[in-house]
Amino acid sequence: MSLYIDLKYINFVSTRLEFFKRKNDYLFNFRCPICGDSSKKKTKTRGYFYKVKNDMFMKCHNCAISVHFGTFLKMIDGSLYSQYSFERYADGVAANKPHKKEPKLVFTESKITEKKPDTSLDSILDRIDTLSEDHIAVKFCKKRMIPEHQYKRLYFIDDIKKIEQLSDKVKDKITSNEPRIVLPFFDDKLQLIGVTCRALGNEKLRYLTIDIKDDIPMIFGLESVNSNKHIYVTEGPIDSLFLPNAIAVTGTSFNKLDSLNISKDNMTIIVDNQPRNKDVCKVIEKLIEKNYNVVIWNQTLKEKDINEMVLSGKSSASILKMIKERTFRGLEARANFIVWKRC
Repeated sequence: MSLYIDLKYINFVSTRLEFFKRKNDYLFNFRCPICGDSSKKKTKTRGYFYKVKNDMFMKCHNCAISVHFGTFLKMIDGSLYSQYSFERYADGVAANKPHKKEPKLVFTESKITEKKPDTSLDSILDRIDTLSEDHIAVKFCKKRMIPEHQYKRLYFIDDIKKIEQLSDKVKDKITSNEPRIVLPFFDDKLQLIGVTCRALGNEKLRYLTIDIKDDIPMIFGLESVNSNKHIYVTEGPIDSLFLPNAIAVTGTSFNKLDSLNISKDNMTIIVDNQPRNKDVCKVIEKLIEKNYNVVIWNQTLKEKDINEMVLSGKSSASILKMIKERTFRGLEARANFIVWKRC
């Protein structure tokens, strides 16, 4: 009964919430009225109602408010909250009493006109910023300390075999059924060109990458990067989520950058901290030869990549500061590289 009353009052306030949209029976998205969402993008919708057991809760991924629906209602409309409170709690333990089947509620939705990537993902995947706090994918992101404002760029698939629907090239080739995090790759026209699926458990194949368009190099983040600002290039897509204006080449395939119409002066290449890895050293040598700005990590650094640095307690700001301090080019890069690979 309490869940029905929560949903009933969500229906009452839905017309007052900008861009209100029903995602499923117990998940609703809207523009947060507490913080006002983004002042620059008037169509941002980072407020959510979601179900936990027999109650509805409200969460905003912008201001980080997280409260019971009743508390939210009290914040925006004290009069309606009084009515809600009386109806919800008047019976005391009403939830344990038999009651008639409640009528199905009809919610009014408003359309969002914000330009989004054209993708076939939505039919088989769930965007992580629409999932509840106790969802396995959200828990994974929190464990990896991925910034919440980046959740909108990540997806969840409950059965990896469903990914076959995206490309005939992998049809009947995927034999497992585990859930995974999905990182989509778009071209500069916002068309889906491929995905990388990251395991949530201890699967032997941690990453599964699928090319949808063979003629376009898969570079993560092209749809959101600003080519007029300095660009940071990482190996892994997850590492790029911790840096401003960043892209990722997935692995050490930095030759993909040659296909971009971006000046080398406007890019900094960040290779993982693996001085004893001969293949990594060869990659860095080639980048130096091509006259790229390359990060040569301090020999005292223990962590392998940016995510490990964050998990060890380093802030994104301190990591960015270190990146700027350890960026070299030409002869200076080669001298620091020689010292680094000997550590």
